[in-house]
Amino acid sequence: MTSADPTSRDPSPGGDAPKGDGAGPRRLLRLIDALCSSQTPAPLAGLAASAELSKPTAHRLLRVLTEEGWAVAHEGGSYGIGPAMRALGAAVTGSGSGGGIERILTELQKEVRQTVHVGVRSGDRIVYTHKVEGDQPFAMASRVGMHQPLHSTAIGKCVLSGFSAGALDGLVERVGLESRTRATITTRAALDEELARVREQGYALDEEENEANVRCLAVPVRTAGHQVAAAVSISTVTFVVSREEVLALREALRETAARLEPLFGR
Repeated sequence: MTSADPTSRDPSPGGDAPKGDGAGPRRLLRLIDALCSSQTPAPLAGLAASAELSKPTAHRLLRVLTEEGWAVAHEGGSYGIGPAMRALGAAVTGSGSGGGIERILTELQKEVRQTVHVGVRSGDRIVYTHKVEGDQPFAMASRVGMHQPLHSTAIGKCVLSGFSAGALDGLVERVGLESRTRATITTRAALDEELARVREQGYALDEEENEANVRCLAVPVRTAGHQVAAAVSISTVTFVVSREEVLALREALRETAARLEPLFGR
C-alpha cells in the first residue's frame, strides 16, 4: 500500500481522510477537537462533519470515547465532553495558578492533616491525578498516576454513582467485582445498594475495601451538567483515625469539592 500525505483530505463527502501512517489517531484527535469546539452537546452528524469523518467512523470512535469517559452520550443521540476530558483540562489549566487544584488540596490537607487525593475515571478504573501527603507517620502507598478499581475505592464509588444501569452492567461484565480484601463488595446487588447510599448521602466511604487498614472518604466533583467529573478524598489509617473522626470531615470535603468544580467546567 502506498503512503499518503498525512495532512491530505479525502475529497469525497464524509470521507475519513487523512490516510497513511497515523491516520487512526488523527481521526480521533479531530473528533476530540470537534467535541471541545462545541459549546453544547452536538449530534453525531454534526460532529462527523466537523471532524471530516463518515458517520459510521465517528460513531465507532465516539463509542470508544464514551466507554473511556472522554465523551458523554446524551438523549437524542448527541454527545458532549466527558468527565475524563474535563479532568484533564482542569489539571492543565489549574497547574501553577493561584487558585489551582494543588493549592486547594493543600489547604484541605492543612485543615484535616490527612492525605488527600483527586481521582478521575480512566477506562474501567480510576487514576489519581493529584495527591497531598498527610502529616501522619504512615505514608499512603498511593501515587499520582496509580490506577485503582472503581468498585472498591471511595473515589471510584463516587464515579460509579453517576453511571446509568446499562453502563454499570457493562462495567461488571467487562471487569467483574474483584475481591481486594475481605471487606470488598463483590456482588452486583450489594454494589447497587452501596451506590444508592452514595447518591443519597452525597459521599462515599471505603471501609478497608481496597486496602487493609485504610479508610477513605470521598465526595464527587461535578460539572455544570451535574456529571461526576472527578472525586476528592481523604485517606486515613484505621488504627489512628476512627470512623467517626473520618465522617466528621465530610463538610470540609464538600467545601473542597465545591471549590474544585469551577476547574472542571462548571
